[in-house]
Amino acid sequence: MLVYVLVFLTATSTISGQNEDVHVDSVNNSDSLTIMPEMKKVISDSWFGEDKILHFSAGFAIPGLTYHFYVCRLDGDEQRGKVYAVSLTALLAFGKEFYDKKKKGHFSWKDLAWGGLGLAVGYFVLIN
Repeated sequence: MLVYVLVFLTATSTISGQNEDVHVDSVNNSDSLTIMPEMKKVISDSWFGEDKILHFSAGFAIPGLTYHFYVCRLDGDEQRGKVYAVSLTALLAFGKEFYDKKKKGHFSWKDLAWGGLGLAVGYFVLIN
């Protein structure tokens, strides 16, 4: 089943040119002597962009790795390992988007949704 989902996501990531949301931010720079032309910053963020498979993959892998490391390598409690795995993955996903907001100027809810979907699938496949 997981193989079919990954094949579907890979196939649809090549269709990223369709149904894209475009955000335009305008900045007017002018002073008393010269008037600068309007500068536009275009950010494209589609539901099936190239980076969405990376967000899903990271969301899938990180909880399993965290749980395995905590429970199997550090001999930790299984329930606490589940909490740590989900919490760390969610923290990293939000942190990545806040980093993108600061560096690129765009917080992507779609990236966060794909990371959350990967987290849910990874939790139920690898942990539960």
